[in-house]
This record gives sequence, C-alpha cells and structure tokens, in this order.
Amino acid sequence: MRRWILKRSQSRAVGDFSDQSLILESGLLSSLDVVELVLFVESLRGSEVDVDSIEPDALRSIDTLYETFFRVAAR
Repeated sequence: MRRWILKRSQSRAVGDFSDQSLILESGLLSSLDVVELVLFVESLRGSEVDVDSIEPDALRSIDTLYETFFRVAAR
C-alpha cells in the first residue's frame, strides 16, 4: 500500500512518509485519487468496500487504512 501511494504521489513530502503520515492533508494524494485508492484496497482485500460506510478518518494514513479495511480480516 505504501508503494502504491508513493508511486501516485505528486508531493515533495514523500521523504518524510511513514505509516502515520496524513495522506490527503499532506498532499501525498489528492481527493481525486481516493476512488483509485479504494479500488486498490478492494483488490488487496479480495472483496468490495461499502463506500457509503467509509468514514473520512479511515483514509487519513496507512495505519487508519489498515485498521479500517484489513485488521478485521486478519483476525
């Protein structure tokens, strides 16, 4: 997931990127990239994401993406 974000990032902040970095607020991705990010998450999960139930905080960082979309599946 980190590689996917960095590959699409147009930001100069990539050098400071960590799992806690704010993806949208720091400019790593734009709001237009969110649709592609959700599709990528679906491909990793192997199942669809209910986009109507996604809270904005779920897309804040790698950590929040993992907690929201993958942690339950890992249990």
